Amino acid sequence: MKIRDIILFTVIICILNTGAIYSGQTQDNQEADKAVIKRFAMAVGANRGGKDRVLLQYAVSDAQAILSVLGELGGVDEDDILLLEEPDVRTFYTEIGKLQSRIEKSKPDYGRVELIFYYSGHSDDNYILLGDEKISYDNLRDTINGIDAHVRIAILDSCMSGAFTRIKGGKKRLPFLMDSAYDMRGFAVMTSSSANEASQESDLIQSSFFTHYLISGMRGAADISQDGRITMNEAYQFAFNETLAQTTKTISGPQHPYTDIQMSGRGDVVMTDVRRASVILTLGKEIFGQIFIHDNNDRLVVELTKPPGRKIELGLEEGEYRVINIPEGGVFESTITLEEGEEYELTPSEFAETGVEYTP
Repeated sequence: MKIRDIILFTVIICILNTGAIYSGQTQDNQEADKAVIKRFAMAVGANRGGKDRVLLQYAVSDAQAILSVLGELGGVDEDDILLLEEPDVRTFYTEIGKLQSRIEKSKPDYGRVELIFYYSGHSDDNYILLGDEKISYDNLRDTINGIDAHVRIAILDSCMSGAFTRIKGGKKRLPFLMDSAYDMRGFAVMTSSSANEASQESDLIQSSFFTHYLISGMRGAADISQDGRITMNEAYQFAFNETLAQTTKTISGPQHPYTDIQMSGRGDVVMTDVRRASVILTLGKEIFGQIFIHDNNDRLVVELTKPPGRKIELGLEEGEYRVINIPEGGVFESTITLEEGEEYELTPSEFAETGVEYTP
């Protein structure tokens, strides 16, 4: 064989090998993409529930807040977030129809597609109320259930929202067991109250009780397993316990969040992953008691009761925070500045005792 032919043969072999490698890499990339979870989130905030109902203060801001934490820690891309503020019924159905089309188009490309739907506003025992218009629980549930996603989670923060779970015979169930394989499929509902209770807002926390504690839990306060991942059951149990505890002595009385899970598979649905946060604040083992964390706008972003002897990791954004700790026998405060990418562990030595404000 001539040298020229040898060189040409070698070049051809290299080209074929390169093509095979590229083809293999493409196939590997496609398989990797199909192993990824694609998550969509839709939130509806409606302060107005008709002329005969009091104007809510925090339904819209709660919808914004839930989307914010899902974007930061819940793996939802900005392009896959839909916020509706004070929509009418026509706008609601138009936008959820567009979302359904996007989900159907993306489903073949991913191993699992999930939808988280959140509503905050007025409702009664049969309808959610959008201004002077209304949507029945039956229609709302059929609409959400009709979306072709592997996992559909509906969160309703409104009065008598527990009635939503009765439409198709939902029953109260024990939380399903969690394991290391998170592969659940189906439909789940979280509501802020039972079928005959009011859902309450608080001017002190500038939020509804349920959404405030749900977000606190999703930022890490609910991480009982301490694996950095907040599952649906962990988030719900934390929100249930704290909402019930804080509403026991209100004028409207105790508020009992409710859940109905119609899912199959292994493990649980991971709502958020604290390790995705731009900043991780760790509360050390020696810290215990009530914890209140305010941002530089004095907005309460996380609230929890911390037991001694266990670290708790919280996912936050960068910025300055005021941390108040109330153990037995005093009130202590610390101001900290957290920077992008930082993992900061807070210890008792960084707190200073502060004065107590006495009120009538």
